Amino acid sequence: HKQAVRAVTRIKAGSARPFSIRIEKTFTKETDMATFNIPFNEEFRGWVIEVIKNVRRQQYTPELLCEHQKVLECMYFYWWSMDMKKEEYATELFADDFQYWNGNPGTTDKREQALVSKWCNRVMQTMHMGHQPMIWFIDSDHARGVFQYEDHMCYFDDAETCEGWAVYCEDFVKENGVWRISRHRMAYRQMDGFYRDPIPPESWVPEDWEEPTY
Repeated sequence: HKQAVRAVTRIKAGSARPFSIRIEKTFTKETDMATFNIPFNEEFRGWVIEVIKNVRRQQYTPELLCEHQKVLECMYFYWWSMDMKKEEYATELFADDFQYWNGNPGTTDKREQALVSKWCNRVMQTMHMGHQPMIWFIDSDHARGVFQYEDHMCYFDDAETCEGWAVYCEDFVKENGVWRISRHRMAYRQMDGFYRDPIPPESWVPEDWEEPTY
């Protein structure tokens, strides 16, 4: 490995990517790809531990297992919509009290969050993959779930790749019988490569935007 160096990456609060993190950067001999080891936020780590301990004690009924599946589908729907270039579907998926979190509390604007995702994804082939879900049902209308996560992005113009490993900690709320995401939290643990130009211009309007009507 080449010499490791300290670096700070800052991206606008409320964006879909890290905006204030301290990272360790290492270049490998084989590829010279930048690998960022990102310290795990301690508050976030506490949320994850709380969830996995409660899930360990959780008892299931057939009815709760059905709710468990619907919560999973809610999260999986988010990632599928990203990869199908339908980021705007998140405006229906996010709850009325939505808030994004990535190191610090971010935007509460559902449309802004979807726009940032659409801007970032527009120039890449994306794969968002969630694993090892654990869903804690706090009560009949509230749940918190944690997911291991990895993404693989490949830019259309030159096939440059960017890969990330993260943890999601989502709060889910049932509104009018439908599970939605109220707190959208993620913490990157490692990243290989870089995201280009992750903040859309204020005047940017996407060419393809389908208001969710399903």
